[in-house]
Amino acid sequence: MRRSAVVHKTLWLVFVMLLCQGCGKQAPEYEHVGLDQGAVKIPLSRVNDGGVHFFTYPFQGKNVNFFIRTDGEGHLQAHFDACYSCFKYKMGYVWNKEKDEVVCIACQIGYKLKDVVWDYVGPCAPICLKSRIKGDFLVIDQSHIEKGQRFF
Repeated sequence: MRRSAVVHKTLWLVFVMLLCQGCGKQAPEYEHVGLDQGAVKIPLSRVNDGGVHFFTYPFQGKNVNFFIRTDGEGHLQAHFDACYSCFKYKMGYVWNKEKDEVVCIACQIGYKLKDVVWDYVGPCAPICLKSRIKGDFLVIDQSHIEKGQRFF
């Protein structure tokens, strides 16, 4: 066999091994949340401070991660800790407090917290998670959060 063919096959094997390894990796784990009458309920006093708060909803052996942020108009918004492009790496986002943005760990694209709507840069942007305010709680219906399990 020619040397270039051996090198090509070796590189292909390494690529496949890395790809498979990334697929089996578990997403990080944050503070666990559970269900209360068919929904995740997070006290507003815990998340309404202008920052970013990460949570984990355990579902079918996976960590379904999401975060809550306060946008520039003072509204709370929920997002899965994943994007359509980089979810397969199971790395999620990190809050860069100095720049006041969340940054995709895999591709390093950042999104300013003050922005009400995050423009998509290609397919990399946190996936929106439907939520609502009810009384003193941010509420996420069980069905909405469990639909996101495919990203984790």
